[in-house]
Amino acid sequence: MVHLATIPITGTGINPARSFGAAVIYNGDKAWDEHWIFWVGPFIGAFIAAFYHQFVLRAGAIKALGSFRSNA
Repeated sequence: MVHLATIPITGTGINPARSFGAAVIYNGDKAWDEHWIFWVGPFIGAFIAAFYHQFVLRAGAIKALGSFRSNA
């Protein structure tokens, strides 16, 4: 749906490989202006997921395991 709605308007590329290929072939300044989001976005998402896993999910599991062991 995103492609159908936005390609005619902005020429958007949701697939990073497609956007990278077009930027290399076109090689204009405008092609690279917004390309950083394809590289920075996944790293920010990975950092948030690692933080959530380490401090939220594992903390809850350790707390639950500790209360289970103290009841035995």
